[in-house]
Amino acid sequence: MIISRRILRAPRDLVWRCLTEPAELAHFWGPAGMHTPVDGIVVELRPGGRFETLMIGEHGTHRMVATFTEVVAPSTLAWIEPASGMHTTSTLADLGDGTTELVIQQRHVPEAMRTPEARAGFLTSLDKLEQHLVTRQWVAETYQGLAELLTADDVWDRPSLCEKWLVRHVVAHVTMPVRLTPALFGAKMAAARGDFTVLSDTVAVRDGSLPAADLLAQLRSPDLHAWQPPGGGAAGALSHAVIHSLDVTIALGRPPVAPAEAVTAVLDQLTAANGTLFGVDLTDTRLEATDITWTWGDGRVTRADSGSLVALLSGRTL
Repeated sequence: MIISRRILRAPRDLVWRCLTEPAELAHFWGPAGMHTPVDGIVVELRPGGRFETLMIGEHGTHRMVATFTEVVAPSTLAWIEPASGMHTTSTLADLGDGTTELVIQQRHVPEAMRTPEARAGFLTSLDKLEQHLVTRQWVAETYQGLAELLTADDVWDRPSLCEKWLVRHVVAHVTMPVRLTPALFGAKMAAARGDFTVLSDTVAVRDGSLPAADLLAQLRSPDLHAWQPPGGGAAGALSHAVIHSLDVTIALGRPPVAPAEAVTAVLDQLTAANGTLFGVDLTDTRLEATDITWTWGDGRVTRADSGSLVALLSGRTL
């Protein structure tokens, strides 16, 4: 038997969702260098139900075909792979502090999967799960923090960093996924002739007039916290949450509501793209954060706190 343990910075219910929902599994299933498209995942979540994944990598594909043997939400998930006889049992323990202990027991493991290389590959899949959960938590904490700020202060009609948008328009924009189903979003995009800027402006102005209580409830919605932009994945969801939260907090002169680690992660995303995501020219530029230990580039120095650097890299005028 091979046993793997990992302490995950996420509540048990969220870890369970990640292990049992295809849309979540697609973000981390498989070792580093392989990806698992959501349409290649089958989850029939019941004893006797099918569990299948298709992993795709540079050197080929691998399909796992299994049958669930035990499903006890949100604590125990077990399956057997008939082809090899390998039996996997995952147990989730709520540690009481917002973290979860995941223990994976694998019995009758084929020889090829016992090699150091195979075990190292398996551990990278747990690394991917851990990072996915951390990112999901950062997104949720950012939206929750923004909701708390807006509950305490009557600032809905103050300007934001987004040109022509008040705070209420920013909130209406970021909560749009809660109100628009994929089908409705497609219809709105068609009406906007494929121009997302037109669609987002229209929705922001229209839905910005919704009652503040409704918009606050949508900021706190698990549906918003789980949403990921098409093609953007968890990284896109994080940058969306952090950048727009800064559009509000910087304009109001308030500290960031996004976790410091999340702001740093978005800084890394934006500089990894060399500023091209928002058309910012970083030629001969060195960026230095004044509130954390973070620098990037060489050349003319721009110093600011990390949140302001994210805003600058996102094309905002401070």
